[in-house]
Amino acid sequence: MWGRILILIWLLPSPIAMAAPWTQDRGGLYTRVSIAEEQIEGLRGWRADAYAEYGVTARLTLTGKLETLSYSDAADFNSDAWRATLRYHLLSLRQFRFSAELGALQGAAIGGRNGCEALGGEARLGAAWSGGSEDRQMFAFAETAGRFHGACNRQRYEFGIGQQITQEIWSITQFWRERGNTNANSDKIQSELLWRAGATDYSIGYRNENGGFFREEAVFAAIATRF
Repeated sequence: MWGRILILIWLLPSPIAMAAPWTQDRGGLYTRVSIAEEQIEGLRGWRADAYAEYGVTARLTLTGKLETLSYSDAADFNSDAWRATLRYHLLSLRQFRFSAELGALQGAAIGGRNGCEALGGEARLGAAWSGGSEDRQMFAFAETAGRFHGACNRQRYEFGIGQQITQEIWSITQFWRERGNTNANSDKIQSELLWRAGATDYSIGYRNENGGFFREEAVFAAIATRF
């Protein structure tokens, strides 16, 4: 039991990087809510989050995220968090797009514990590609990010690829690698099926994380809408 508690103290990071390098059109609004059931060393937890993007200008997008995490067998480690950033479209080169992002975050549900739950800043750079044939579209992206909370510093490397299986169904795979102090080493992989129904997307997926001291598995469902 003490080993499980130490795992919760050290980590509790956010499982999904919601950013990706794309920006919204001016006045465009994108929202996403998700819920996940997590299993970590025999402990069961529920994670829920709400995320939004708004196109302030043609090049600048405001993002915001609220997240909560609860454990039925370890209620003392239930936590909440928020994150807010501005993403700037740097340039486009044919099918490639590049962006930079800067913002603030706070809370153990996103940052983790041991100082990472304190108010901190985040900076990231990203590149994205989209293309394919008329019937089979594809996309890929890569990002590098730093999070700084005074005594807690972390570096994240994020990669993703998506492929259209049918007209409405997409297969999306993402990978995260995190390194830093306060026992931050973590590797995550996530597989997701997305059904695009007009302006609304419905997703189900599976995620596996290896943090060295622990292994976590999760299943999740999400709904996203574009306005």
